Order: sequence, then structure tokens, then C-alpha cells
Amino acid sequence: MNITDKFKACLALCRKRQRLIALFLFPLVFAGCASYNIKGGYFDAAERNTTFPTSVSGVTPSNLPIYTKIAGVSFDLDILAGFYMTDNTSIQQSVSGTYASGDANIDLVDLSAPGCSSACSGSIGDGCQVSGVTIGSPTTHAYGGGVGSSGSGYYYWNGGEQGRKTYFTFLVPQALGKAKVRLYGKACYNGSCQSATMCSTDSFTVRPASFTITSTPASGATQAAGSNYTMTAKAVSGSGATITGYTGTPSITTTGFTDWKPSAISAGSFTGSFSAAVAGIASGSNFNYTDFGQLTIPAGAIADNTYVANSGSGDVAGNDCISGSSSNTLSGGQYGCNIGNTSTTTPTFIAHHYTATHTITPACNSKFTYFGQPLTYAVTIDAFNALGNRMTRLTSSASGKPTFTFSQLNSGAATINPLSISSPTWAADSTFGTANGGEYALSATSTATTRPAGLSSVSAAPPSYESFQVRVTSSDANITTCNGVAAAGTTTCDSAATKLRYGVLKLSDGQGTSVSPASLQIAAQYWNGSSFVTNTDDVCTVVNFNAGTIAASTLPRPTAKNTSTTLSNGVGALMLNATAANNVAIKMGAVDNNCVLATSSVGTPLNALSGYLGSASCSSSYDKDPSARLTFGTLRSPYVYRAEKF
Repeated sequence: MNITDKFKACLALCRKRQRLIALFLFPLVFAGCASYNIKGGYFDAAERNTTFPTSVSGVTPSNLPIYTKIAGVSFDLDILAGFYMTDNTSIQQSVSGTYASGDANIDLVDLSAPGCSSACSGSIGDGCQVSGVTIGSPTTHAYGGGVGSSGSGYYYWNGGEQGRKTYFTFLVPQALGKAKVRLYGKACYNGSCQSATMCSTDSFTVRPASFTITSTPASGATQAAGSNYTMTAKAVSGSGATITGYTGTPSITTTGFTDWKPSAISAGSFTGSFSAAVAGIASGSNFNYTDFGQLTIPAGAIADNTYVANSGSGDVAGNDCISGSSSNTLSGGQYGCNIGNTSTTTPTFIAHHYTATHTITPACNSKFTYFGQPLTYAVTIDAFNALGNRMTRLTSSASGKPTFTFSQLNSGAATINPLSISSPTWAADSTFGTANGGEYALSATSTATTRPAGLSSVSAAPPSYESFQVRVTSSDANITTCNGVAAAGTTTCDSAATKLRYGVLKLSDGQGTSVSPASLQIAAQYWNGSSFVTNTDDVCTVVNFNAGTIAASTLPRPTAKNTSTTLSNGVGALMLNATAANNVAIKMGAVDNNCVLATSSVGTPLNALSGYLGSASCSSSYDKDPSARLTFGTLRSPYVYRAEKF
């Protein structure tokens, strides 16, 4: 006799005894069937197309798993019915539908919910029933009621399923820690009915799909590096709805965080933690990053690795999910065991404050520079986080780096911008992450000043900048140290004041005797706002004298007794040997440029003063060479005859 014939014989025997045999009632002891080695029946739920179990442990079939599910993502389950043998080694499916027909209902319960640890012995539709679930099989009634043909998840075994009801599509909108499929069955024979309620052998977790991450300030907005900000992790379903029942605590693994370059961030540079979620939302207000730029938080970097493991469902231990993964894509019918975030970005971290230092070295004696002379200028701006550390990842290619503009002032007012400042630059990318990063600088550079051209005694007055400064303005309003002095979080930093002067050389008339040289005074003058006055600060200007620099209107040209003069308190002298009376000029540059038609011969050394010193000798232009009248002879009384009267 084969197993089917044995089962039919046992059922026939039971029917003769007027005993109800409902195959799907689990556990079901087949009294009087021991001689056929039939021990009992089972009624269970399992993954779709699960093979009928082939072994049993006690009275529990094995190999009927239900894997971890995701809230808001539909899943399919089969309902299986069958019997098992007294040797516990062979379980056969129900092969005879004749004795397996009747009404049935299913719902879901969460044994981890308060007061529901014994829900499997409860009733379909009671207070432990998971609400909001939909069952998409076309042969079932709406989910949510009690037992019966209009109850929760009603369906009918018609006798033709051969032990498998295929299939039920569930959609669970919320997270469940330890869920089971609750099964109710009722079968009648000759007016006598029997019913029972039980749960699936396997329990399973329905986890949130992921965390969505938000922050204050929001992603892309600016946040001072080294200062705390707030970040929230919201547990959501597959449809994006908040899983309000989630109360876990996400953790953070920063090893995958990348910055703008993109490069992995330094260990310990990002800190912070979440508190336990309330109504599905975990938050923390102590998040902090200490360097520059926007960070990318990769998928899975913010995760709850314990929610499924600690749910009591046994999914992790039973390999009913993929260990160490937060994947929401089925692989072998399974999802990841963890809840992870989707990829997101942080606010853009910028410097908390800056220090700015200008250095201006005037052309002469640390006191002044003539318009047209170069001076030495340098500026250094360093970016720091709130902890006072340099932002070493702020380099030249960084997106969103701060900008600085330069302006020129005299006594706080705008000027004609006489200084040609080269553009400072951020530290090169090659210094990224080193002590040299985070600096915007122009090294000490000879910087030209511009002498206004075309001025004269009948034109606009020359400029007078006795308090000239360079101002740097930051796009971030937090310069806290300016030239070594604490500042109250300003946007600007001004250099120390220096003097820019519009200068001329005055050559005074000279007279000598036929045997002694003539002395002509040379005085450096500058415009003080109303007139030219002697520049007593000039102890630097050197004027060269030779045949190539002394110009005369008639020949022979006078020759210089001294080869040069260095001004002292703005004054020097030119000594010319005796010659005929003449109009003379000192050539300031390579060519004659005077208003007395004086010419010079070729010779060296030539002066290179024409770019910043002219003269006031000619009314037509302050850019001309200085000139004067030279005479020789003995001074006499203006009287031709003088008589005495007594």
C-alpha cells in the first residue's frame, strides 16, 4: 500500500468513527492511524514556491522560512497543508483534496507588540492584528475583520490545491519586530465542525526600507566647520512614508565619507551621534566636521545593524536576510538585514573665522613711496575652524571656497587705486590635507604704483595720500584677527597706513665765479594737498651727474664737479664747473625732456627717476626734467658812479 492509499484508508477509518478530520488544523493527531505511520498534519505559511518540508522537529516542520520583509514593499506567501509520519523523517503534501476543503482566514500579528506575545492563541481580527495590511489575492476578502466568509483574509480550500494555496500578496505599511502569519481554519463533516487558530512556524521582521537624512542647516547651505549642527534620520517605508513605529538608534560609520575632492575624510574629523528614534525619527545636535567643503554620506553609512537582530524574529541567526547588508534589492529572495540611509550630502562646511595680515614696505626708509615707484606688498589670509585649527583641505580647486576683494583707501576714502596688486591665490591642490592648506596668500612682491600723468600747474591738483591703505574684504563675514590685532568678526581688514606722495625735483638757480664752480640746490618736493613742499623724509633718492645727465641750452656744456648726490632730508646739491651762462637741466631718464631746450651728450650712468619724479620748473607739465639758470662772474654794485656830498 503506498502512502496515498495509507492516508485515504486512515481518513476513511476516521470518518466511520464520525471524527472530523481537517487537514489544515495544526497540530492534528490522527487517532487510529498509527498503524499507517501517520502522526499528524500541519498548516503553515512560507515563501512562495517553497518546497514541501521533508523533515520535522517534534511537531514543527522545518524548511518553511519566511524571510525579512520591507515595509511598504509587497511580498508573496504560500499557505501549505500536509501531514507527517511517525518517524519524523518524511512529510508529504496533502494529496487528496477531498478531505482538505473548508473555510480559512489569515492575518498578521506582531508578537513583539505590547500584550501580544500570545497572539497565536488569540482570534483573527483581535487587538493584536497588525493594522493597515492589505492582502492582494483576488480570492480573499478585505483584511481587517474577524473569522468567517466575510472576515479577515478569508479564503476557501476547494479541495483542488493539493496542499498549497498559491499565493497571497501582502503589503505591510509599518515595521514589525516579530511578525507571524496567523491562520484560522474550519471544516465540517456531516454537520459536525471543528476549527483552530495557529501561527506560521517561522516569524519574520518587517523592517523600514531606509533612512532619509536631513540636516539643519540643510544640504548645500553653509555651516561653520568645527561647530555643531543637527542631523535627523527618518525611517521610511518603500513608498517613502514615515515608519512611526521605529524606535531604534542609527549608528554612523564615517570611513566611506568623502569630501569635495573627492577623498576619504580624515579619521576623527566627523563626529556626532543619534539618539533613539521617536515616532520614526532619530536626531542628534552634536554633529561636527572640522574641515572644508560638502561631504557625501554614502548609502549605508548611517545604519541600524541591530533592529532585525534584536527583534526576536531569529531572521539574522536563521539566515533569513543578508548579513551585513542594507540592500533593498532581492538577492536569492532576501533583503539585507540592516536598515541603511540612501546616499546624501551634508551642508557645505566653511571657515569659522579668518586671520588676515597685510605687509607694506614703502620704497624709502619705511616712510613713503613716490607715485610711480614700486613698493613691496604681501597679504596672507588663513582659514580656521571653530576649534582654531587650519582648514587644510581648503585649496585652490575647492568648490565654494571664499572670495576676497581688494580696495585702496586714503584716510578711509576711495582712491584712484594707484597700486597694481597681483592676485593672491589659495594654496595649491598639492598641499591638500597638509599644514600648508587653508591659506590664501600673495608673497612679498614688488608692486608698481601708478603716477598720474599729464598734471601741471594749470590742471587738476596732484593726489596726496598721506594715509594710504589696502583693504581686503571677505565674502564670509568673520575676520577675527587683522594684522595681529583681534577684530570683532568683521568682513574687512585694512593694512597699516603708508604715504604715497606725488613728487618733483626742484633745481634752484646757481651762480659761480670764473674760477669756482657753481652750486645748484636740488630739493625733492611733494604735493601736500595745496602746494609743493620739501620732502624731508627723502633720504633715499640718488641723482647721478655726468655728461649724459647734464643738459645745457648752449655749448660748451658745463661739467659736474660731483658725480652724484644722495638727498638728505630731501635736499642735495649739483656742483657745475665754470663755463658760460646757460640754461641747464638734469635728465631724469634716458631722453631729454625739459622746457628750456637743453640737450645732453651720450653718457652713463643715466638716471631712472622719470617714472616717479618730475619737476615744477615748467608750467606746462610736472613730468618735465628739472631745469634752472646757471651764471658765472663777480657780483658788483648796481651803481656805475657814486659821489659823496659834504
